[in-house]
Amino acid sequence: MRFSAAVLSACLSLAFMGGIQATWAQDNASAQTTAPTAQATEYEASWQSLHMGTLVTAKVFGQTPDEVKRLGAIVESEIVRFDDMMSVHKETALNEVNRRAGEWVEVTPEIAEMTREALEVADLTDSAFEPTIGPIVNLWKIGFGGHSVPSDAAIAEALKHVNHRTVTLKEEDGRHFLRIERGQNIDMGAIAKGYIGQKLADRLKKEGAKHALLDLGGNVVAVGEKYENQPWRVGLQRPDQTRGAYFAVVSANDESVITSGAYERNFEKDGKKYGHILSAKTGRPVATDLSSVTILDKNGARADALCTALFGMGVSAAERFLEAHPDVHAVLLSSDMKTALVSDAIKDRVRVTDPEIVVKIIKH
Repeated sequence: MRFSAAVLSACLSLAFMGGIQATWAQDNASAQTTAPTAQATEYEASWQSLHMGTLVTAKVFGQTPDEVKRLGAIVESEIVRFDDMMSVHKETALNEVNRRAGEWVEVTPEIAEMTREALEVADLTDSAFEPTIGPIVNLWKIGFGGHSVPSDAAIAEALKHVNHRTVTLKEEDGRHFLRIERGQNIDMGAIAKGYIGQKLADRLKKEGAKHALLDLGGNVVAVGEKYENQPWRVGLQRPDQTRGAYFAVVSANDESVITSGAYERNFEKDGKKYGHILSAKTGRPVATDLSSVTILDKNGARADALCTALFGMGVSAAERFLEAHPDVHAVLLSSDMKTALVSDAIKDRVRVTDPEIVVKIIKH
C-alpha cells in the first residue's frame, strides 16, 4: 500500500476481506515520520470483496483508527445491502419484477430511484441506453457463458419486448411499485454499479468522511479530493493492453469516472468478435468505431448509463450528442486508438499519456 508522506504523518492499514475483519498492520506507520509536524495524523482503511459479480475495493480515511474502522464497516454493510437488493444472482426485488412481469411489484426506494434515472437516460439517448434490453442480453449471454450467435428469428422475437416507455412506476403511502409488460425483462447492468457507487459516496460523506476512493469493477468514485487542493488521479485503461496500462489520466474531485468498452467481455465466432454491449435497435452487439468511452459526472448512475449509450452511438453520433449536451463530460477513444476526443469542459483535467494518440477537443 502506498501513502503520501507529504500528507500522512502516521498510518494504520485495516483490510476487510469478504466480510472478515483482518488484523491491524503497522508496517507503514514508521515510514511517514518525515511528514510536516503540523499535518494532522490520518489513518487509512482498505476493503475489498467480490460482490455483484465484480471486485469491489474501497479506501477510506479518518483521524482515528476507530473512525476508519467504522467507515470501512459501513462500506461493507452497504455493499452487502445493495447486493442483496439488486444482484441478478439472488432472489431480489429486481428479479421479482422480471419474474412477475405484467404485475405491480413492490420495490425499495433505491430501485425506484434508479429506475427513474434509467428511464431518463433512455429518453435522453433515444434508447442507446435501454433498461429493457434484458431479453436481448439473455439471448446472447455474452460474459455469462454465451458463445453462439442467435438466429435472426430469435433476435426479432426478443426485440418485440424491448421498450422502456412501457415501464411504469408509482408510489402509494410511501411504498414504491414497479411494473413491466409481460415478456419484458429489465436489466440494470449498465447503470447499477454507477448508482451504487454514488450511494456509497453519499453515505460516506453523511458519516463524516472527507475523502475516499471507491472502485466497483472499474467504476471509480472519487469522494472529495485526495488531499487538500490535490485531486484524485484516475488512469483510463488502454483497451488493447492488459489491465493497468493507461492511455490517459484524469483528475477527479467528488465525482464518478466510469468507462465502457467491449474489450473485457466478448467472444469470437468464425473470425468475428462480438462484444457484450448490445443494441436495442438491432438486437445485436453494437457496431461502433469507438474502443472506449469515459464519462466524468457528479451523478454516478447517469455516468454509467451514458457510457453505454455513447459507446453504442459511435464517434460521429457521440460527438454530436456531446456538442448538444455540454453538461456531459466525456473522453472518447477511437477504435484504432489513434484519436482521443475530449469534452472542452474537462480538457484541462485530462492528460493523454500515449504519444501516439492525437487529442481532439469537442467544442460546445
